[in-house]
Amino acid sequence: MFARDTQASRSVGPPTECFMFHSRAAVTKLYDANENCKEGMRVMCIELVANRFLRKMVRVLVATAIREAAAGAGEDALLNLMEATDRRATAPPAPPEGLCLVDVGYEDFNKQRCFIVD
Repeated sequence: MFARDTQASRSVGPPTECFMFHSRAAVTKLYDANENCKEGMRVMCIELVANRFLRKMVRVLVATAIREAAAGAGEDALLNLMEATDRRATAPPAPPEGLCLVDVGYEDFNKQRCFIVD
């Protein structure tokens, strides 16, 4: 389990549990389709696959990943934060500007559908 909502955020029923199946990040270049440019803008592409996402969850994951990477944290930094189960250990949500939803799927996870490849 990756995340769970709180009693305060729902009116009735059991907690909503979120399971992360895949996550990866890579620096890439984004080219403007309207311009004839040869140099793209460097961007961070973050790919997250889960059975569901809670409100602001993706923004918190992105902000925390950026904070940990900037601090020189190791590969397991986000896993360690997740196991701590303390929301105060994560960064505040990243602003929505610049974040882009690429795909939504409802079938079982298939790594071949991922955008970032090895």
